[in-house]
Amino acid sequence: MFLLTGLTSAQTVTRYYLNYDNFIRKIDVSPSKVVGKPFYRAVIEKRQVKQLDYILSDGSISSYTKYYYDRNGNLIVTDTYAPDSLLLSRESFLPDEIQSQMLQKIQGREWTSSQKDYFTLCTFDSSRNPIKYEVKAASGEHVGRLELRYNKRSDLVMEIWIRSRDNKVIELSEFTFDYAKSIQHIVQYDSSGLEVSNISLQLPVSVIDSTQQE
Repeated sequence: MFLLTGLTSAQTVTRYYLNYDNFIRKIDVSPSKVVGKPFYRAVIEKRQVKQLDYILSDGSISSYTKYYYDRNGNLIVTDTYAPDSLLLSRESFLPDEIQSQMLQKIQGREWTSSQKDYFTLCTFDSSRNPIKYEVKAASGEHVGRLELRYNKRSDLVMEIWIRSRDNKVIELSEFTFDYAKSIQHIVQYDSSGLEVSNISLQLPVSVIDSTQQE
């Protein structure tokens, strides 16, 4: 029984790092070395980082990141939170629809996503709406970003696809709403600012009911 308990406790360890670079390089220090300093604290289970806390010099948590893995032990997602558990950002190492659309818009429709080539970082606002997706290459090079803007009802009103190498807008869509008539208007522009699409859609009943505030 004693041996089993010892093995179980040995599988989870807490390590301390003076800065993020040391965390990446796995250069940890004893807890006494971080007293009165900002530092990182990692909870490691079965050799996998499960949570990384950034702690200020007064001992309060500035932010914390949770790590998620697939069955093979590959890192697939990290979620970073504010001290009040508000989701700040999500980093995905899996092929996703944002990567696919971004690379297709930049490189053409024949591009196919792969986990080893790209990852996506998503940033959220205080209402948990995604406001920016950044697609990066495995080397860390910025490929492009998708910026999203919302109105006071948290309805999406603008979607901007931007190529990183020259900060060029490659596609922009504007969304306007006629709530009284339950209509959404969508206007899309190309990289030259020319209108390429202009359509109107009927809003679902559930959306109409949730916006009857004016």
